[in-house]
Amino acid sequence: MEFRKIQFTGRSSYIVSLPKKWVKEQGLKQGDIISMVINPDGSITIFPGKHKERPKTKILKIQKKYSPEMAIRLVISAYIRGYDTLEIVLEDEMPLYKISIRKILQSLPGVEIVLDEQHRIVAKSLLDEGEINLLELLRRMKAIVLSMFGDLDFIIRGQDGEVLRDINDLENELDRFYFLIIRAVNRLLSKKDVSEESGLVKRPFDLMGILLIARNVERIGDHIIRIAENPDKINVEYLKTKFSEMLNQVDVRDLDKVDKLMLELSKEAKATDYKKSIAMDSYRRILEYLENIGEVIINMAIG
Repeated sequence: MEFRKIQFTGRSSYIVSLPKKWVKEQGLKQGDIISMVINPDGSITIFPGKHKERPKTKILKIQKKYSPEMAIRLVISAYIRGYDTLEIVLEDEMPLYKISIRKILQSLPGVEIVLDEQHRIVAKSLLDEGEINLLELLRRMKAIVLSMFGDLDFIIRGQDGEVLRDINDLENELDRFYFLIIRAVNRLLSKKDVSEESGLVKRPFDLMGILLIARNVERIGDHIIRIAENPDKINVEYLKTKFSEMLNQVDVRDLDKVDKLMLELSKEAKATDYKKSIAMDSYRRILEYLENIGEVIINMAIG
């Protein structure tokens, strides 16, 4: 680490000299432009020239030795890693693979299939990651889970009808937003700065916190589906209320409120007879995931 003094020049300008070695290595000279990013933690990152991110392309070669499920996982992995263009090359006639791959591409937020040939599919992300608001994405996930709790209440009361199909559609939508959050966090972590619109991110650790919160919310969605498929009498309204209260604390961060919520959730989890049924086991798991979210909020607040 180098240390340099701030100097005052003219009537209102402060300057700091750049290391000569760095200037030479970057091929810069007097009059060249550099770009600067002010980070949320107050630090400044300097780039030689105008900082631009190059579009990234990932070529996935799908072979028959892979299962269709593995092909889907590879596509999702490339998406959440932040690649702008996905080129999927099939080694042979693989219609079932193509159908699965096409379906998952169409479900990924912001992805458009631009080429669909016999042995090749090319898809591009049309998202502007610079406009992604992580707090808004978490709020969207929260709204989806609250809707899932509403459907679950109907199912437990025996008024399912088309509700089971709807709750599965909502869970798929929840997964889409979860994938988008992973992609956005990964893109932000790969940059020299971590700034984004919501103000929720103050330092790189906050990005990991958001990822952990989103993961726990996604797991809560999985267990709502598990209860819906194995219904039993559980207190859905209690889960719905505590879920809403905890998710409100993601940006509020009232540590006193979080502390009380976590103590209540822990007490409820310990009092739950999780061996009674699959539904009761998932009920307890949801309580524990809400506790996990509380721990992450505390860690983020300590910054």
